[in-house]
Amino acid sequence: MQAGDVMTLGAATVHPDATVLEAAQLMLRNRISGLPVVETDGQLVGIVTEGDLIRRVELGTERHRARWLEFLTDPGLRADEYTRAHGRTVGEVMTRAPETIARETPLREVADLMERRGFKRLPVVRDGKIIGIVSRANLLAALARRLEALPEPIQDDLSIRSRIVEEVDRGGWAAIDAIDVSVRGGKVELTGTVGDDRVRDAAQVVAENVAGVGQVANRIEVIPIVFPWA
Repeated sequence: MQAGDVMTLGAATVHPDATVLEAAQLMLRNRISGLPVVETDGQLVGIVTEGDLIRRVELGTERHRARWLEFLTDPGLRADEYTRAHGRTVGEVMTRAPETIARETPLREVADLMERRGFKRLPVVRDGKIIGIVSRANLLAALARRLEALPEPIQDDLSIRSRIVEEVDRGGWAAIDAIDVSVRGGKVELTGTVGDDRVRDAAQVVAENVAGVGQVANRIEVIPIVFPWA
């Protein structure tokens, strides 16, 4: 899937000359955590988010450092922090040159970027102009749709066992002979010995996600591996 498959069209935007109050009210009214900042010609110039507005003089949350530490801090950084805490317009407090994605950006790259940079939403642009937004909520909605569209259950026990074994082997977190799988009437029993609770839990998830599985009895024994040099 690509960003264009899940993005929100016609995303709410704000102009750089808008006040911080107007931006805050717009975010609250639309129940969103950020706003793309666009010029009158539609060109994206920044983004203003909740994170840009949490250090404000009105709240008493502006950043304070010990006097001696101020001398060790870059003057440009201190000036930027002051502007963000006291600025009256969106253009003064926004994050400039925001990270953007294209309509064709794979969802895997979108998720990687959100996770790595802590982003909650990413503007989708074409020729420098915003055409949509992909938020974490969009990804959640796409997940719900995919889960609803799961294939019909497989009734064959042998097929179920093969799918579980193949997925455990593909995961690479357990030796294929460490976990035994038996299936009868769609009921799965997992046995064997592993060295970590997380491996046992992952095997449970594998079995639960195979279509046709009605019940999973996880009897895998966990014996922690003790390294002599630990």
